[in-house]
Amino acid sequence: MADLSAIVTSVYVPIVAAVGSGMLISKLLVSYGGAWGESNSRRIPAVLAQFLLRIGIPIGIANFVRSAELSASAWIAPITASLAIALGLLFTSYILGAKSSILTRTRRSFQLSSYVGNTSFIGFPVVLLLPQLGPSYFGIAVLYDICGTVLGGYGLGTWIATRGEKKDGNNSLRSALVKTGQLLYKNPSLIAFGVGILLKSVELPDAISSILNIIAWGSIMLALLTMGMRIEQLSGSGSFQLPLKAVLIKMIAVPVLIGALLTASGFAGPERLVLVLQAGMPCAFATLVLAENFNLDREFTVQSLIISNLVLLFTLPIWVIALTSW
Repeated sequence: MADLSAIVTSVYVPIVAAVGSGMLISKLLVSYGGAWGESNSRRIPAVLAQFLLRIGIPIGIANFVRSAELSASAWIAPITASLAIALGLLFTSYILGAKSSILTRTRRSFQLSSYVGNTSFIGFPVVLLLPQLGPSYFGIAVLYDICGTVLGGYGLGTWIATRGEKKDGNNSLRSALVKTGQLLYKNPSLIAFGVGILLKSVELPDAISSILNIIAWGSIMLALLTMGMRIEQLSGSGSFQLPLKAVLIKMIAVPVLIGALLTASGFAGPERLVLVLQAGMPCAFATLVLAENFNLDREFTVQSLIISNLVLLFTLPIWVIALTSW
């Protein structure tokens, strides 16, 4: 009961407050801003997202990694991220099978939703705010994000979105590679992680450390507010049955197996909790970026985003309580 109370106070309150503020701002812009508000309700979160992905979040990564404890077992993060991707795709293959009634664009969106998680905009704040974790274990979360979302999402995700396309031959492949490079360029987490490692051996003045901390935490809260604005603009329709299956793979089946395998391998404590939480994050907005860039099933992707963000409210305390009581 104490764990649940700590989660509500330390995690739910700031996350719900920030996300709720974003949703409220977006709604007020649309309701009372006229044509200007309507256009800017979509433009503002897009601008904020670009600022966060290219400046705010990288500064936060560098700052938190600088003070994080990267233990000898940190190497398990990229392995776990790769395993989560493989499990998600394996479950997807089993569920979809050879059903010819499901369009190719929907199948590809299903695959992406089953393994690409929101490990930065939601995952980072959860790890930083949880009293059982905090900045000391942030480096493991970043390593998971780089391999599971940045490379797995925009790298492997682009291949999934375009595989089998024969038109234009080499030009089609070249176009996919160019788009992948552009998307990776917009998310420079890997560079920020390297900078953070280098800064470990540098003694920064207190004033600079304070400024970096303010920017880092400010970016985390701004990321949540931006998430709220984006969530408010989502509107799904039609059957939610198929998107729910993708979410159950992403947020239930995969993290349960990850947790079991880590436990069986002798991993426990905060490192295991970080990895399971990252594996169980909601579907990422990166899936929507890929859907829009490669003409996949946008409606399916939006439905998956809506469901997965709601499911997190129930799964988060389950993972924390289960993995800190063994």
